[in-house]
Amino acid sequence: MSLSISVIMPVYNGRSYLEASVGSAAIQTIQPLEIIIVDDGSSDGSAEFAERLETPFPKRVLRVENGGQSRARNIAAAQARGELLAFLDHDDIWDRRHLELLAAPFATDPDLGWSYCDIDEMDHDAQVVHLRLLHVLNPEVEHPKRSLYNLLASDMYIFPSAAVVRASAFSAVGGFDERLAGYEDDDLFLRLFRAGWRNVFVPESLVRYRRHLSSSAFSERMWKSREIYAAKLMEAFPDDRELSRFWVRDLIAPRFFRAGQAEYIRHMDRGRSDLCALALDVAQRYSALSKPGLRRRLRQGVIFRLMKRPKVFKFLFYLLRRDPRFRKRRSQTA
Repeated sequence: MSLSISVIMPVYNGRSYLEASVGSAAIQTIQPLEIIIVDDGSSDGSAEFAERLETPFPKRVLRVENGGQSRARNIAAAQARGELLAFLDHDDIWDRRHLELLAAPFATDPDLGWSYCDIDEMDHDAQVVHLRLLHVLNPEVEHPKRSLYNLLASDMYIFPSAAVVRASAFSAVGGFDERLAGYEDDDLFLRLFRAGWRNVFVPESLVRYRRHLSSSAFSERMWKSREIYAAKLMEAFPDDRELSRFWVRDLIAPRFFRAGQAEYIRHMDRGRSDLCALALDVAQRYSALSKPGLRRRLRQGVIFRLMKRPKVFKFLFYLLRRDPRFRKRRSQTA
């Protein structure tokens, strides 16, 4: 027997995308019980446009003051009547079999907390950029989730639009952390995993994820959110010498050190020296927390000094990238 599904969609100034995203929910091979659209203080008429969209199932449009997508999702989840919650961001598009394939495993496993799938990437104009993106993002990340070590060592790459969550499990762990506007997905699914809820990965791309400069992945809030999430992880998983589990030193700190490095390179390419300085600070702080040995500290010290001058570092970085020995070393330390 299939379980009832509530579709939850937060929207902030997403009017131009709503027809396609809501339309992808409307043509599902199994119909949801309802869709709840939460307008998060939009100024572009998103709420009014959403009201006019027709769906073959009940639709509610809630208007709230801007508080971020985590809060918007929680507000909708609190009012949802479905046994399963299917999240859909306002700029993403579902495959017509999305709900059918992701909801099916719940019918036979009462301990299943969430299911999720692979994704395709599309650009602002909904043109495909990459198929089956998860393995490309990080081939070392496991799917489905089985090990806490893997969950702490890297981003989990479970996109909200690619996930269906049991409503009782979502409620039991407290929903999304409303302080987070980035990493809120990792935070939620980590808590579900720790609470003992099982998960299933469907290796088909059932979502087209829109990646553009106005998406949450590029929001300035990401900086603050990353720091909050990293602090939560380090508080929840301190190094344990007695059990030889060095969660911070070996997993969490290297993860966010790499994140700082990646941010630096991205902003360096865009000529944003101000953001390079912020990213360098992130890399330096998490490098220290990983407690590198003397040789590595000396090497990183030289690199960090060069990184204080983004234009100089950019020249040296792309010069070294031509050297196969440099590429090999970077792949070994990534």
